[in-house]
Amino acid sequence: MNFKAVPGRLYLTSTNFVHKPNEYFDEELILPFEKIAKIRGVKTKIFGRELIPNIIEIRMFDGIVYQFVINKQKKWLAAIHRLFTDLQQAEKIEMK
Repeated sequence: MNFKAVPGRLYLTSTNFVHKPNEYFDEELILPFEKIAKIRGVKTKIFGRELIPNIIEIRMFDGIVYQFVINKQKKWLAAIHRLFTDLQQAEKIEMK
């Protein structure tokens, strides 16, 4: 799997997810909602077992998958679900 860790902050705006990396890393990443196919919460695996619910996974229509390690996954997913429901795109959210 092609994977690159970039520390920074994730923001949810009314139209995009925005990842602002820490200094000395890549430039800002903007993921427009209309290009997102699916969003779901994922657990970090430790010794092969899914244990810590701290990842937001965003799958784009072009097949690229982004994973963001976050705090308070349930609150993030609830906020995303509310926003996407308002935008009539709730089908993109995979809630467990």
